[in-house]
Amino acid sequence: MVSKIVKVTCPFCGSDKISKNGHNKTGKQVYNCNNKACAHRNFIEQYTHKAYLPEVRNQVLKMAVDGTGTRATGRILGISKDTVTAILKKTKEWSWQVNYNYIRNLKNQGIVVKIVSSNQILVAEAEFDEMWSYISDKSSQCWLWWAIDHKAGVPLAYCFGTREHKYLDELRTLLAPFRISIVYCDDNAAYKTRITESVVTSGERNTQRIERKHLSLRTWCSRLVRRGIRFSKSALMHKIVVGLVINFWFFKRNLPFHLT
Repeated sequence: MVSKIVKVTCPFCGSDKISKNGHNKTGKQVYNCNNKACAHRNFIEQYTHKAYLPEVRNQVLKMAVDGTGTRATGRILGISKDTVTAILKKTKEWSWQVNYNYIRNLKNQGIVVKIVSSNQILVAEAEFDEMWSYISDKSSQCWLWWAIDHKAGVPLAYCFGTREHKYLDELRTLLAPFRISIVYCDDNAAYKTRITESVVTSGERNTQRIERKHLSLRTWCSRLVRRGIRFSKSALMHKIVVGLVINFWFFKRNLPFHLT
């Protein structure tokens, strides 16, 4: 009888640079991925539980950025809602609060933008606004503070908090890589009292782009719909899922797991 040789590849990155690494508690062969660019080092060929499959984990993230709720994701994929939550929590450190991809693009377009210093870029005009949602019940409000490039309509940075003015200060700190000269905003007194380094202009006429972003964000993330049955039960999950949506749709980042 001629034995068949099966080539093992990493299910996360597709690399064939694989080595054996003993057996797990159930006696299954464990493999190491020797691709330094791969974020996952260990894997097995056949997982006992469906949720360990890389394609299932990928699908959880895809459904999250497409607005599917945790319970619905679990029902569709045939896994526990607690497993869905656990997978999403692993992306906690993945989300950026600043659009670094946009910063790189601006630096690569030296003709279009003015380089102020090695760490700062001139974004002449920006729109600031805040959007509220809730966690668990409507008495527990969570506010999203963010800013976009007025001309390009690209989100620059965001942060979560209450409507206290200190969260505007946090947003301004995140916007440090940009040198914003003009700020367009609504009539919230925080903008005129806290922003001193830029010219502040209030009024809905110049904030239409960011208001349109609100609509897009609520469409893609069901947790932000104020009249619906989907909402976050914890502040952590709220920030994780909304951060995933912003990073994927607005910051144009690839999801943190290998997509097949």
